[in-house]
Formats: sequence, C-alpha cells, structure tokens
Amino acid sequence: MKPSTINMLRAYLLTASLAAIVIDVAALLAIGLFGVPEDVFTSTTFRLVAVAVIVCFVLVTRHVARAAFVSALSQRYATFSAAHANAIEISPVCPVRMLVVLHLRFNRTAIEWAAC
Repeated sequence: MKPSTINMLRAYLLTASLAAIVIDVAALLAIGLFGVPEDVFTSTTFRLVAVAVIVCFVLVTRHVARAAFVSALSQRYATFSAAHANAIEISPVCPVRMLVVLHLRFNRTAIEWAAC
C-alpha cells in the first residue's frame, strides 16, 4: 500500500476510535450514574445506533476539517507548494493546523511543513 493510503486509513480509524471512546464513556456514565442496565448496551439496537453515531462523527469531522482547510487557504496559512504540484505547505503558526492536517490526510494530499 502507498504511504498516502496508509495515512488516510489511519486518519479515518483515529476519528472513528475517538467517537467510539465517547460512546464508551457515555455508556459507563449511564450505567454508573443513572443505573441503566448493562443489557441495554449489548442489544442490536444499541450497536446499530453506535455505528450510526460513529459514521456521523466521522462525516462531521471531515466537514469541520474541510472548513478549517478552506479558512487556512483564504488566510494564507496553507498554500500550494511551489516544489510539488500536489503538495500543500502549512504554516507552523496556523491556528487550525491539526484540522488542516487531518483534512489533507483524509484526502491523501502531500504535506510540506513550512519553516518558521
């Protein structure tokens, strides 16, 4: 597999894993604080809802990361690299740098780290 494909898959898996952690914490809080029976969290309905929430979380994260990327482009924190046609150069002072990097990894775009 190409490194760009591996980075893309890692970005998706990281985002989905964060959503799963949020669901797990919510389930533990529901059991501990509200006395919800554990059987609720082993049902098929809960599993389908959890998958739907994870997919929605990934889609919303993609949308937010794209908006951050467009914002970084408009404010010149991210620019198209002169050295490589398909690479994006990201400024080290970009306030939404993590989201821009996430967007670039979702889209398998090469990243060049700008010097200070």
